[in-house]
Amino acid sequence: MAFYVYILRCADGSYYTGHTDNLEIRIAEHAAGAGSDWTKSRLPVEHVWSQDFVSREEALASERRVKGWSRAKKEALIAERWDDVSRLARSNSPSAFRQAQDERGGEHFHRSARPELVEGKVRVVVDPLAIQTIHAGAREAHPHECCGLLLGESGRITRAQPAANVHPDPATHFEIDPAALIAAHKDARSGGPQVIGYYHSHPTGDPTPSATDRASAARDGRVWAIIGQQEVRFFRDGEEGFEALSYAVQPR
Repeated sequence: MAFYVYILRCADGSYYTGHTDNLEIRIAEHAAGAGSDWTKSRLPVEHVWSQDFVSREEALASERRVKGWSRAKKEALIAERWDDVSRLARSNSPSAFRQAQDERGGEHFHRSARPELVEGKVRVVVDPLAIQTIHAGAREAHPHECCGLLLGESGRITRAQPAANVHPDPATHFEIDPAALIAAHKDARSGGPQVIGYYHSHPTGDPTPSATDRASAARDGRVWAIIGQQEVRFFRDGEEGFEALSYAVQPR
């Protein structure tokens, strides 16, 4: 079953963002004035963008994120102008499209993306090339923070995919380029590797979640890899905070 996030353009030029498990029926409800208080007073409405997700929780989190975007950023998304989406992310406030506000998952994100339970302990299996990519990214980005996506399946991280850090203060914060996030999730829905989590570096700190990391975490169950002082550590962003994960480095 698919779930959708959608954007409607209203008669007054405003945009309405929502989510549903039946796109055709929901848009018809809006058109008939039964969708929401906002749209029923701004008829007619036009469906201008939608994206499907594998779970309602992912769709709901994406809806909340897009609702917080500026008009210009929504219009760039509608037109699929990814360079503009990335540029506008750089100019927005630090909270806009923060990495930790990516599509939520936790116990709800794709089953094959979950860490595995081994002898009573949660752990992840990581391809050595992914570890090498994280180390290389940290070196190249220094003194700024590097960042990227952890991709794979069945609790195994098969690839670390670098992404641009678009945060206005990259020396102490990170924000994954939204175009890279959108592309990765589209690829996952098309049968590609799942988005298991994210990675970033602490150029002058330990490889443990910082106060900024804890404040921005989504509590969605995804895996975070943090590199600091030339060491990579893994954590699960759980409902009660970050949980350190054991990991094994194994080639495919």
